[in-house]
Amino acid sequence: MKTSALAAANPDIGFVVDAPHADAALVIAFGFASWDALNAFDFDGRTLKLAECTGVALNRILVRDTANLWYQHGVSGLGRDADEVAAALRDWIARLRPRSVSTLGQSMGGYAAILFGALLGADRVLAFGPLSYLRSDWARRDGDTRWLPAFDKLQRFPPARLYDDLPALLAATPRLPAIRVVIGSASAPGQAQNLDRLHAQRLAASAAVSVQEFAQAPHAVVQWLIEQGRIDALLRQWLLPDASALPSPAENAARNAGAPPDDARAAPAFTDAWRSWIAENLALGVAADTLLPTLVEHGLHVGEAQRELDKAARSPYLAPARRLAQRVLKREWVLETQRKLRPPQPVIERRHRLPRDMFLREYYSANRPVIITGMMDDWPARNWTPEDLAVRFCAQQVQVQAGRNANARYEIEGAQHRKTLRFGDFMQQVMHGGESNDIYMTANNVGANAQAMAGLWDGIVQIPEYLDASDPANRGFFWIGPAGTITPTHHDLTNNFMAQILGRKRVRLVDSLQAARIHNSLHVYSDVDLEAIDYARFPAMRAVTVLECDLAPGELLFIPVGWWHHVRSLDISVTVTFVNFVFDNDFSSMYTTYQAV
Repeated sequence: MKTSALAAANPDIGFVVDAPHADAALVIAFGFASWDALNAFDFDGRTLKLAECTGVALNRILVRDTANLWYQHGVSGLGRDADEVAAALRDWIARLRPRSVSTLGQSMGGYAAILFGALLGADRVLAFGPLSYLRSDWARRDGDTRWLPAFDKLQRFPPARLYDDLPALLAATPRLPAIRVVIGSASAPGQAQNLDRLHAQRLAASAAVSVQEFAQAPHAVVQWLIEQGRIDALLRQWLLPDASALPSPAENAARNAGAPPDDARAAPAFTDAWRSWIAENLALGVAADTLLPTLVEHGLHVGEAQRELDKAARSPYLAPARRLAQRVLKREWVLETQRKLRPPQPVIERRHRLPRDMFLREYYSANRPVIITGMMDDWPARNWTPEDLAVRFCAQQVQVQAGRNANARYEIEGAQHRKTLRFGDFMQQVMHGGESNDIYMTANNVGANAQAMAGLWDGIVQIPEYLDASDPANRGFFWIGPAGTITPTHHDLTNNFMAQILGRKRVRLVDSLQAARIHNSLHVYSDVDLEAIDYARFPAMRAVTVLECDLAPGELLFIPVGWWHHVRSLDISVTVTFVNFVFDNDFSSMYTTYQAV
């Protein structure tokens, strides 16, 4: 029966087997290249008609290379290179035990018909308008620029074994099929010579090849033969002769089958994560051809990668995704205009005892960071030492974040790193464990430690100039740890004060209006390490200004809502952060993107 429309429309289906007959001839038909639409299963209807008109039982395997790489990087479902495809087809031939095997194709499919006809030890090959080589330099020499993008891609990403010269393959094959090459030799505009004849002459150097030429036909000789009403007779003459005198396909296959090349290696499987990466880039308008090198550099099979790119580009889901991406880009344009209009801020200013109205006008409402000095001078906590804290709260059971060094996602997966221990034991690690990011008491532990560490608040003054102290449950968050603790790049959903009590912290900040460049991957987190930016991975960061400051004891850093920041402790450190401003600080109620963005 004819290949179903569902199978033909599914880009993941690279071959179809239609073999209902025992002891019947087998035709393996290879599809041609198609750049603008999904490749068809070529000769599907024609081979069915051939069987119906002749009354001869005919089994079929229809094959297509949806990557348009001349079958050199395999076929979906059959293998990742020509040798693997040939091995899979041999298995099918052994299973079907056909009376004879013929291969058939036009253009790219014609090349494949000759290639696999030789590798399989087929009985007959019928190739319409095939090339004889896949080499860019030869094509440029001969003025055959029709398929240069595919040739260049094969040269850049060669398979383990590249079959790029059919005459050389035919010369090295001990037992060849009877090969009929059919070409149209009508002059083509702009061509000094007929290119199909050039390739046919190269192939005819093999005694196994005969050439049939139609002087009025173009390269698309099959379509011309259909229009002339001559295709069916030619197929019947070549594909269904009396095969009794021909060598058996099993005999030829045994002679011609080769072992896989020594340097063949398995490529990793294509994952949905890579498919998402392709979809996101295509939605943002990135050209598909520029994505292929990245996929190959990460070890993915070039044929599978090309097929995935083509499938994504043809998906009906892509158009609405691109429209949505355009809306996102419009919003990013608004952010960019606001960034350009905002006065430049080369450094984070230090202001002494900043009055409330000035703080509100110049920093809080303007969404600009500032360091305020002199507002913590009356805090009893300024007299704390690590040793005093260790003694005072020694027996209290507290929760901390531990084992962070073993997990690069320690902040995102903070719940996995909660550990309960005596505060005295925790402080021994802080004071004597050296520089480390492995253990840290953070805001993630505030709920568990509210009662055990309540006494810490005796040393803290809720700064009335800026903070609302009316709610004891919303006083703030303590951060205690050794030198070397890190809070990776993120933004908060509120305006924050960071009050430094003990030790120093180095803080790097990026303007909230730079959100489009900082690769926000999940919720409030960025993959960009502001300490060591990987510009190869995040090239947009080259246009980003990163502000940096070292926060000393007694200093108060205002971090505006949405500003990205990365924090490293330079010494044993005690910090308290506040969000209970006297000004409106509700920005989380309108926030919805808690998952991947």
